[in-house]
Amino acid sequence: MKKILGLSVVAVLLSGCGEVQISINKDKEVESKEGISNKSDNEKMELINDGSESEKMTDVDKQKAILQFINEDIYKVAEYEVVAFQSLASVSGVNYTDDPTVYNELTNNTIPAYEKALEEAKGIEAEIPELEEMTGRIVTATQTFYDALILEKKAIEDQNESLINESNAKMEEYYKLVEAYHSDMKLLAEENGVTYELDKPKQNVEEL
Repeated sequence: MKKILGLSVVAVLLSGCGEVQISINKDKEVESKEGISNKSDNEKMELINDGSESEKMTDVDKQKAILQFINEDIYKVAEYEVVAFQSLASVSGVNYTDDPTVYNELTNNTIPAYEKALEEAKGIEAEIPELEEMTGRIVTATQTFYDALILEKKAIEDQNESLINESNAKMEEYYKLVEAYHSDMKLLAEENGVTYELDKPKQNVEEL
């Protein structure tokens, strides 16, 4: 029976393989704080959306929301992803031995771990409107990979190679979704004075 694709399609995690560099654009932060100091104590800086919307939130508040989203919400999802991917890697690709071994690992370890990742993803609450779309993408991506795992399990049960192909296609789709997520998340973060770079060591972020 055709083996599951190797880790080439699961190399990019939602967390960026745990290698997302995040830092604050201090110039923008200073501007925000200066803006706040020039206002009265009972007035908060308002976000400006082409002059038609005035949601009370400072630039620093938005930065905090983005950092929490990346460092806490996505990190929780990615923690379970790592467990699931390591489990899958142990029985797929060059580590593949036979279908029963893959099935047992999927059933006992991979799928339960990824169910937790999906549950965490669905529990994320976007604190700012700009993160609502990103949250939806995370749910879509994790659901897609979960579907791939279920298809793989079903394929082994039924010894159905077409289901293996469907599972592999789902994994490819997941890969593309995560790539797009990282690209757009980088743009969103940098628009708000937060540097978001993949494949570089994490650095601690000073509390705002």
